[in-house]
Amino acid sequence: MPSYNKKNLKCTLTPMAAVALTLAMFAGCRAQITHYTSRMYLGTIVNITIVADSHEHAARAAEAAFAEIGRIEALMSPRSTSGDVYRINQYASRKSVAVSDETFELLLRAKEVWGKSSGAFDITFASIASFWNLTDSTFKPPTASLLKQHLGKVDSAKMILNRKKKTVKFSLPGMKIGLGGIAKGYAIMRAIEVLRAQGIQHAIVEAGGDLMVIGDNNGRPWRVGLRNPRKDDILAVLSLRSGETVATSGDYERLAMYQGRRYHHILDPKTGFPANRCISVSVLCDDPVKADAYATAFFVMGKEQAFPLANKENVQAIVIEPYMNIYVSESLKEKIHIFGKQEVVWMR
Repeated sequence: MPSYNKKNLKCTLTPMAAVALTLAMFAGCRAQITHYTSRMYLGTIVNITIVADSHEHAARAAEAAFAEIGRIEALMSPRSTSGDVYRINQYASRKSVAVSDETFELLLRAKEVWGKSSGAFDITFASIASFWNLTDSTFKPPTASLLKQHLGKVDSAKMILNRKKKTVKFSLPGMKIGLGGIAKGYAIMRAIEVLRAQGIQHAIVEAGGDLMVIGDNNGRPWRVGLRNPRKDDILAVLSLRSGETVATSGDYERLAMYQGRRYHHILDPKTGFPANRCISVSVLCDDPVKADAYATAFFVMGKEQAFPLANKENVQAIVIEPYMNIYVSESLKEKIHIFGKQEVVWMR
């Protein structure tokens, strides 16, 4: 897709996934130095907004950042036949599979979050993901008995990581992994690092509801909007400092309806069915990988378990339950503005 300046910005912006709209684009757009570009990567739209000395400088930096995101997608997408995840899923049930340092480190981090979340975040969910064909026009949810037959494969304890050799081995046949709940955060982190190496000091990189900001918006904090999970509008606005990141998991992006019931893509590893304690969870911290993984974990866990873990891991959370009950880390009081008359419970 092409790049846009302020002149045609209004006609190109559409609501994003979970962190729905970067309000800073409206508040701080300056045609001569604000550069906005979007591309399709990681199964979603990736948006990069750069404030720089010229559009030429920003365009070069954005291209370098997109190239890095494309490299990570090729390495970690389960559909990339030359990538690590594809090879893991093809062969790790039969033999140890050597992977790149990057992939191995991300697998270690995924397994760490799996342990800390008591299994709520589990990349081996992919072992049963094929039963959930949400894009099928004739979608029908799998039966509980079918899922029960295969739930034993959803267990990161059975993913054996050899730190010395950087290899992966599954202890059960038919196991698979998917890095969709953590790789976006890593891609955003790497894109920001590339932008900084290109001399960019003020920017936002956003991918399907996950984002990170650097610098500021003309001397003011960046302001980003959080989507209302049940309406096509903005529920709240967060003010972010340089280096802060937000990741959101919601039940409203990839879903299918069957007999009046909503089925979405965030599976509870313990049941094999879509997690039902939350409809949206946002996590704020200074590490995109951490935010990405814990947004999924908290979505599965629900507020009772999520907030104690958030405090322990030094992250902040916004948890929205069915019927729009909203719970927010108390430490976010000075950073968030919630629209309308929504009642908020501040969590310590």
